[in-house]
Amino acid sequence: MVNLSFIIILTLNHKPVNVKTKKEAHRYELRGFAPYKCVENPMAFTNHKGTLYRVQALERALDILDCFTFQNREMSLSNVVKRTGLNKTTAKRLISNLTDRGYLQQDPETKRYQLGLRLFELGGIIFSSFSLRKAAGYPMTHLQNATGATVLLGVNMDDQLVYVDKREGHGMLRIASDIGWRRPLHYGMLGMVLMAYLSLKDAKRILRKYPLDAHTRFSITDQEVFSLRLEKIRKDGYVIEREEAVEKVIGIAAPIRDYSRRVIAALGIALTSGQVNLEKETGEIEGIRNLLLKACDDISGELGYLKI
Repeated sequence: MVNLSFIIILTLNHKPVNVKTKKEAHRYELRGFAPYKCVENPMAFTNHKGTLYRVQALERALDILDCFTFQNREMSLSNVVKRTGLNKTTAKRLISNLTDRGYLQQDPETKRYQLGLRLFELGGIIFSSFSLRKAAGYPMTHLQNATGATVLLGVNMDDQLVYVDKREGHGMLRIASDIGWRRPLHYGMLGMVLMAYLSLKDAKRILRKYPLDAHTRFSITDQEVFSLRLEKIRKDGYVIEREEAVEKVIGIAAPIRDYSRRVIAALGIALTSGQVNLEKETGEIEGIRNLLLKACDDISGELGYLKI
């Protein structure tokens, strides 16, 4: 059987040529042929010049979603076929896949389709991210200016810690935590805060999915000890971790809540040995902790949280 993952059509003077591999496609391109379209290609790839071979099945699915507007919130299969130009069999198959994944939902009585809750969830993630970063912007900058340390903002996304904003510190040691980077949810100060406010069931599930690793000689790798640490974070409302994620770095982090009182993010300060004494908890660390807690309260307040 031909592997359809690599079938594309190239064209010269509107004469199509079928090819089956990237190497063969490149050879034709050197002779002047240009990419035309994919044929039932479930995975697109790019050539050496960065030309994108489009994923036809994905484009068709997106065309179906684009049919829905404020004026056309519900559509029948025949409506979709008419608007997209797809044949009925293809449209029905794609609609079935989109429905299974929650991007569409069908009214059991009218049999008409409408946009599904999965799109609402994704939109909520984007909206929350924008709102969170906007609310956190000034407090993060103020913290960085006041301490000279790196300030990090992270969220739980698909059981992983994702850095969504950052203010780089003045220290010589740069913390590897670029915006968009992902870590296991239990990683470091931010991860521990986010884990602390999960249900016990979810916390155990994540630890099965991402077992505790030793990043330094101070890292916690025992689940019982880690669970006690999470309990202490819930009690104190913050965490101070000493070189558990990165050597010569102490982290202080606390939760951010929204209007529903749910913890939606964690804000943290990463201090190096040149900025604080790592050997013992000093008044300086206590002062920085208080600045952090004030910043978290301010951000939470911007997001509608009312502290009782």
